[in-house]
Amino acid sequence: MSDQQRTKFRSSQDWNDFILSNPQLTGADLKVLRNACYKEIESFRKKPLLVYATKFIETDIPTIPNTIDLADVEGFTDLANSIDSGDAVDILLHSPGGRPDATERIVSILRNRFKQIDFLVPHSAYSAATMLALSGDSITLHPSATLGPIDPQLNGTPARSIKRGFDKVKDIIKNEGPESLPAYIPLIEKYTLDLLELCEDSEKLSKELVTDWLKQYMFKGKTNDKITEIVDYFSDYDSHLLHSRPLLLSKIQHFKMPIKHAEGDLKDLLWEAYILLNGFFSGTPFIKLYENSTNLSWGKQTQVSII
Repeated sequence: MSDQQRTKFRSSQDWNDFILSNPQLTGADLKVLRNACYKEIESFRKKPLLVYATKFIETDIPTIPNTIDLADVEGFTDLANSIDSGDAVDILLHSPGGRPDATERIVSILRNRFKQIDFLVPHSAYSAATMLALSGDSITLHPSATLGPIDPQLNGTPARSIKRGFDKVKDIIKNEGPESLPAYIPLIEKYTLDLLELCEDSEKLSKELVTDWLKQYMFKGKTNDKITEIVDYFSDYDSHLLHSRPLLLSKIQHFKMPIKHAEGDLKDLLWEAYILLNGFFSGTPFIKLYENSTNLSWGKQTQVSII
């Protein structure tokens, strides 16, 4: 079947109808559908496409291991080696984020292989995934897609919230006197001074990494006095209030970064890629995928025991 005749998916309804009409489909069949979409993106963009996607939109399991971690070094090494090294590559990214140190390893893997890296975000790239996208030369978002704040989290709690809790108790004790301390011990006993230091170091690391990447890539060779302002904005939990706050293009376009909305055929293709990936995750135990349009396709599964 030619690309012109291939089955295309404009909406989630198209996908659901297709699956109901074809209950015999295998995982290999679904990969063929994704490959056809990837190849059309490559034809449109004139460069190879690599895909890193995780299951996180349709899951309410907080412990599902779908975040960027050191285990992804293996996947991104395979992605980087799956095609000939060259000047340019696109990376389709769909992730809730994860560890900044793992993200630093991934950026090093990609930059040692490719001179130009452009990120395509069909739906969401939050937290450390936003950091990863900001290491690119450009970012193209589907009009429905968003980036997110880069303030780090520790065990699911924003580092800034932990620091603020310490500061609040300290101010209360200062104003009310040491005799008030016993009343607030239950609020802080689960935290330690080591954790407070870790919060401060994590915030510093996230900001330092993104600052360096913006200087090296998005604003390479350009004079831009907004880099500090950009990093402060993306890491400002006090302004965003939620770690998952959507930072839409309308909120960041005044920084004049090379970030734009996809238009025309590319817009439709990015949304189709998301539909195909999300549909695959919804019907299988897979939680991560590393893919290109040809020979590479593997991922990670998880099993959840309900007691």
